[in-house]
Amino acid sequence: MKAQFETVHHSPDTSWRFFLRELDELPFEWHYHPEYELTLTVNSSGERYVGDHIATYQSGDLVLLGPNLPHSWASRRRDDERQPHRVYVLWFRQDLMDRLTGSFPEFANWQSLLWQCRRGLAWSAAVTHGLEPLFRQLPEATPEQRLIVLLDILRRLHQEHAEPLASAAFDSQTRPGTEQRQLSALLDTLHQQFREPLTTEMLARQHFMSVSTLNRFFRRQMNQSPHQYLTQVRLGHACAQLISTDRPVAVIAEASGFGNLSNFNRHFRLHKGMTPRVFRASFQTRKPPPGFSSKLASALADDLTVR
Repeated sequence: MKAQFETVHHSPDTSWRFFLRELDELPFEWHYHPEYELTLTVNSSGERYVGDHIATYQSGDLVLLGPNLPHSWASRRRDDERQPHRVYVLWFRQDLMDRLTGSFPEFANWQSLLWQCRRGLAWSAAVTHGLEPLFRQLPEATPEQRLIVLLDILRRLHQEHAEPLASAAFDSQTRPGTEQRQLSALLDTLHQQFREPLTTEMLARQHFMSVSTLNRFFRRQMNQSPHQYLTQVRLGHACAQLISTDRPVAVIAEASGFGNLSNFNRHFRLHKGMTPRVFRASFQTRKPPPGFSSKLASALADDLTVR
């Protein structure tokens, strides 16, 4: 796994940074940085990880992340791979936001948006559709034009409803280096081995911890147990497969790390409130089934409540 603290290099003649990524895939790279990050992902689908929240994302995923909030996207193979996965990434620092909100009364009410995005915020497909033309202007724009576009995007986002991602209890402050390395190694194992019959005892042995130490450490860092997080990873993978393929549910269950179909159905009902087949049908018809959570607009994998 790559270094978990990402250094974002800013040009001395600009107050923020824009970067356009075009990749064959988006690998899981669990990282954080002190900058705010606004990301629009197109031609891509897979799982999105923000703090203690795991969701399935589709093309047109628009998310604003606060400083030091761990995150990653991990794409899944598409049937049509002719177009690269495209990610518009806008990084801006706290000092820029402080100058804007402190010096210009017109921007003072942006403080609420900046506070809320410390948990991560996601917007609906309709909002993304309206803003995507502005993102497409950025690659060819001058630095002056880019700043105007950034401010216009943030202005419009502030006016739209957004769904929070990480739980209210999630701590997005910078972790000490040793703890960050330990957490990164654990998460790497969970994401690499989620298809296998991985137990807490096996995870503890791999990382030279006792089971009790592992559970205490993971709960402190992620506000849930390793088993709960692993279940979310497996369900996230299963949701992506249900949406993007016509593979039988039993095959998807096995490929996602569930021991048997009944166990998969039980977990799916518990965390999604419906069966895998109803979930798949809701995307085929584009109509949500009765009782489907309003959180679908931004998150296909609900947060687990930790007690």
